[in-house]
Amino acid sequence: MKLISIVVPMYNESPVVRLFFTRVNEVINAIPDYEFEIVVVNDGSKDNTLELLKEQQKKQKNVVVVALSRNFGHEPAVAAGIKVAKGDAVIPMDADLQDPPELIIEFLKKFEEGYEVVNAKRGSRMDDSFMKRTTAKYFYALIGKISGKVTIPNNVGHFRLISRRVCDEINQLSEKNRVFRIEVPFVGHKTTEVLFKRPKRAGGVSHYNYKSMFKLAFDAIAASTSTPLTWPLKFTIAFFFLLGLSSLTQLVLFILGITNVMVPIGASALLTWLAINVVGLFFFIMMFFLSIMALYLARVFIETQNRPFFIIDEVYRSRQE
Repeated sequence: MKLISIVVPMYNESPVVRLFFTRVNEVINAIPDYEFEIVVVNDGSKDNTLELLKEQQKKQKNVVVVALSRNFGHEPAVAAGIKVAKGDAVIPMDADLQDPPELIIEFLKKFEEGYEVVNAKRGSRMDDSFMKRTTAKYFYALIGKISGKVTIPNNVGHFRLISRRVCDEINQLSEKNRVFRIEVPFVGHKTTEVLFKRPKRAGGVSHYNYKSMFKLAFDAIAASTSTPLTWPLKFTIAFFFLLGLSSLTQLVLFILGITNVMVPIGASALLTWLAINVVGLFFFIMMFFLSIMALYLARVFIETQNRPFFIIDEVYRSRQE
């Protein structure tokens, strides 16, 4: 019988601990074809979350409690849970029940169809504030343009199913700036989506403020691509053409002026224009060398990530071999 690991990071979630287990147990008890383990990561909670988890573990043997030494944050907590999980498939989800446990049934149906990644995609964000909807829209638009060959799915968070193979490949990634929603599409493999409507929190308060969201956005961009490091070079090239156009225009007007084809430009205006072009030339030279440094920095960035150059899905050989 296949084992499914449910990974749940918790930070000061004492108001929802019991309700979470009630809802999850109702779902997994109705799925007799699988065994389940619930890996709960206590991310340095300051309330009695850890005590409640230990109490639940005494009553429920398939609960694994991972206590971090301090509050590391949501991404490290998810990574710790995935590292500990032993299942044939792993399902990270939030404790506040905004990730409905009932969707696990749909995940497993897709898993049995051969999908190794099943994403839970929000069908609508109309319940979010205008600010959150707007920032999410532009974040996904930006990251979609700069992420290259890695397709980052829109409106997909941590809630999804990943196979054992995907889990193992994610655990092998050695970079310190870990963003789960970037790592999964980077690894790839056969992927599908399940649409759902995200409900409100079952209790407690959200620990995700705008500062956390902007940090996540920055980390996601930094983890997914080195494209921004090429922007200085593109800017320098564009600036070079503008500088060349300005200098050429000044030269033509100067020639037309001294040949009396048109009224000559005043000397002060001409000198001012020349000074601007000279300053622009020095600025171009500075930006050019900074651009070269940025390109080398991009290479260093890619190398320090230490990601595999490729990931093989499967190798097909003839029977003779």
